[in-house]
Amino acid sequence: MLRLAAIFAICVLAFASFDTVFALDGTQRAEIKNPRLLNSFGEALSQNVNANQQVQISGDIVNKQATPQTFVYIVQIVDDAGIIYKLTWISASLNPQQSLSPAISWNPTEPGTYTAQIYVWDSIKDANALAKKIDLKILVS
Repeated sequence: MLRLAAIFAICVLAFASFDTVFALDGTQRAEIKNPRLLNSFGEALSQNVNANQQVQISGDIVNKQATPQTFVYIVQIVDDAGIIYKLTWISASLNPQQSLSPAISWNPTEPGTYTAQIYVWDSIKDANALAKKIDLKILVS
């Protein structure tokens, strides 16, 4: 009986898919990196911008899974007091190991220090994080 159990265990290990055994979960399924401000032509800007200057808030998203993934790229702009000035999102999908650099437009109207909080979730409805949130400080003069 012990011999039969050992043979069964060896067969299971030999035929098991390592992708499913070591599947990524939680915030390991995607990665957000390189948060930045861009102008309307896609050129990089400093983190110091002028009031009424339209900017694009972008980050690089990578699907770290072996399967396609739909996602929602969410940007929330808050001031130093925690007041939300903008909350918007776009939805897209990525193939395995594919990357994308979505951007959300923002036109700051008041001088101050703001933080763009960038999230990647599976959907607005389910709100499961695919990556760890990143922040981008923005100084508006």
